[in-house]
Formats: sequence, structure tokens, C-alpha cells
Amino acid sequence: MKIYILNLESDRDRFEHAARAFEAKGLAFERLAAVDGRKMTAEELSACLAYPAAGSYDLSPSQVGCYLSHVHAWQRFLETDAATVAIFEDDVHLGEDIEQVLAAPETWLPEDTDILKLETCLQKVPLPADAEGGMIAGRRIIRLTGRHHGSAGYLLTRKGAEKLLRNSRKLAVGVDAMLFNPRSEVAERPVVYQIDPAICIQDDIADQCGLVSRTGFQSHNVPGRKKSHGVTPFERLRYRIRDRLRVAFLKARDAVRGYRKRVVTFR
Repeated sequence: MKIYILNLESDRDRFEHAARAFEAKGLAFERLAAVDGRKMTAEELSACLAYPAAGSYDLSPSQVGCYLSHVHAWQRFLETDAATVAIFEDDVHLGEDIEQVLAAPETWLPEDTDILKLETCLQKVPLPADAEGGMIAGRRIIRLTGRHHGSAGYLLTRKGAEKLLRNSRKLAVGVDAMLFNPRSEVAERPVVYQIDPAICIQDDIADQCGLVSRTGFQSHNVPGRKKSHGVTPFERLRYRIRDRLRVAFLKARDAVRGYRKRVVTFR
């Protein structure tokens, strides 16, 4: 299958780290040049953003660059005839049996899958007790209906890539929030599954699960600070009502399904 590693031209040390990790697992990959939002002009950045639309953020240059890097990966994937693609950022650590998971995912993924999150950010998220999407390599495939940030490793189907591109004509939130936060307003809600335990984790939190080989890479994804709730009083009221209803719906759905909050571990 296709495997892409996103990497800035200036970050050769990060790419060497990623290359060693994937080569050690016998996994072939393609490096995709990431977008450095810090080199974009103010006009170029503004043209990308949905801000100040209700629910949108004034994303930082680093967040825009990160998002556009993923957009280019989705586009590149759809130019191929591959059924699935795995997309990784360059500061990941890989878990056990990842080569088995990535061997032929189209043979075991649930039919409705848009995205399979391969990563954990070690935050509590509502999850079902049972493996709703089956098992692979001793790991459960479960529906992900709550916020689980991080875009360092995920598997994408063709219909999922098409859906994500339609969600990204204007950038309203960080790419990980668009992918993995059901509270974010998007044109089309992707169907997301989570592999549990996860098979990758970002370097900056790797020590929390016992890894001692952290490289100390600094995060490039510096968040923006401003969120818009709308420009006019009517827009602000409408957004707040819709947001509260969305939160209430998500909580009620998780309660009906018997989901409980817990941390996805890394192995």
C-alpha cells in the first residue's frame, strides 16, 4: 500500500528519524515535501482561511502549513490507483506489528471507513467496549465518535480523501480537529475508526508510555489564538445554539451506545 511521510525540506534530521523507523519495519514509503506556512505571505495565508466565519480559528502560519501538507497528500493519493494510503508526520514512533496492519488494510477495514486513526495522543476519549469493526494484529477496530486530536498517523480510503478535500476548501480549524473532532463544523462528517492499542505516537509525548528513545523534536504546529463565534449578533447566537445542540447530541449518542471515556494505549 501507499505510505507517505510529510517532511519539511529544512528538517532532514526528522526525516532521517522517520526513515530509520520505517526501514526497520521493512516498510516502503514516499517522502512528500511539507508546506512551510511560515514562508507564506499574509495574503496567501488569508486566502486559505475561513476566519472570521462562525466556529473558525485564525490559524497560525504553522497550522496552515501543516494542514496544506495533508491536503497535498490526499490529492497525491487520489492521483494513484491505490485503494488506501497511510499518512505519517515525521516525528512518529512506530509500534509492534505495524507492518502486519499496513500489509493489506483494504481486506479488513469496515466498508464504511473514511479514516482509521493509527495514533494515540493519550487523552481520554469516549470509546465502545466492543470491537465494532473487527480485529487486526491483536488490536480492536472501534468507532471513534469523540475528540482525539493529533494527525501524526492515519489510514485513509479514497472516498475518505474525497470527503476531506471537500471539507478543506477553506481552512476553519487545525487539520487534526477537522479529522478527529466531531464538534467541528464540516461539510461532510467522515466515518472514523480507531485502532486500539494504537501503533504510532508522536515524539513529544512518547515518554508518557515508556519510550526512552525520544529525540526531543520541537512541535511546528504552533496554534492560533483567536476563535470566531460569528461577525454579527445573529451569527453568534446561531453558532452558539448549533454548537450546544451538537455537544448535547454527541453526549446523548455516546450514552445510548454505552461508550465510556478511556485512554487509547500505544503498543
